[in-house]
Amino acid sequence: MSTKASLRSIARLLLLIGGIILILEAVLQLGVDLRGLLNFAPRVPSLDIFTSAIVSVLVGILALVGAGQIRNPAWSIILLVLGFLLIGSLGGILVFIGALIALVATFV
Repeated sequence: MSTKASLRSIARLLLLIGGIILILEAVLQLGVDLRGLLNFAPRVPSLDIFTSAIVSVLVGILALVGAGQIRNPAWSIILLVLGFLLIGSLGGILVFIGALIALVATFV
């Protein structure tokens, strides 16, 4: 197995795990926050939590799709930026590192 192939397999694995974790984090975050919807007091922070959960789900889905597109540097750059935006969570960190490794594997 060559260096490029091993780097691509590591990047693919990190992107898959990061995407799954991002989706699970968002679903759990929405599940916990649904209890807060029963409180009818107008709260703006609840919209922020829904927005972040939706963004996490979208980035998780893009990471799962992008795991199959490791050879394309455009996907790696897109996932690198999206992972950087969500670097506060474990899934975002894994997506960022996986995209960085995929980008290195492309240009090595």
